[in-house]
Amino acid sequence: MKSYWYKEPWFWFVIFFPTLAVVAGTSTFVIFQNNQPDMVSDDYYKDGKKINQDLTKYHAALERNITFDLNFDDGFAVLTPATGDMTENEALNISFFHVTLAKHDISVLATASGDGSYRVEIPEDMLQGKWRVRAESFDGKWRVQEYVKYPNTSVIKLDGEQD
Repeated sequence: MKSYWYKEPWFWFVIFFPTLAVVAGTSTFVIFQNNQPDMVSDDYYKDGKKINQDLTKYHAALERNITFDLNFDDGFAVLTPATGDMTENEALNISFFHVTLAKHDISVLATASGDGSYRVEIPEDMLQGKWRVRAESFDGKWRVQEYVKYPNTSVIKLDGEQD
């Protein structure tokens, strides 16, 4: 009696695992290509030099004693000037940086409302977790920042100190 190869169960048993490995490897490759990490840098030396230049803005904020109080209220992040020598009602560049996913970062140019606070609308799909919140003067002379956990119900102090 002659048996065809495609009717043999041992053929399919032997072929199954290599085929499964090829499918799993291809799936892993596609997933990795679509979700590459954002935190890899090509030139660490140049990045280090930029960090040292950026520190002067934090020192300027410390010298001028500029601090802000941040709280999250009804889908808005509200930054209220607490202390410091800054121009009244000056526009600020306010940014929210996710610690690992750059595609979720938010940067806006905010103007002061009538009470002197700055309101930034938070997207409904904003990820929970650790964020770096940064406020910088429009002319780039000073900068304050703080790492915050979102969502948060307490008042957070933003200053020029680097933690």
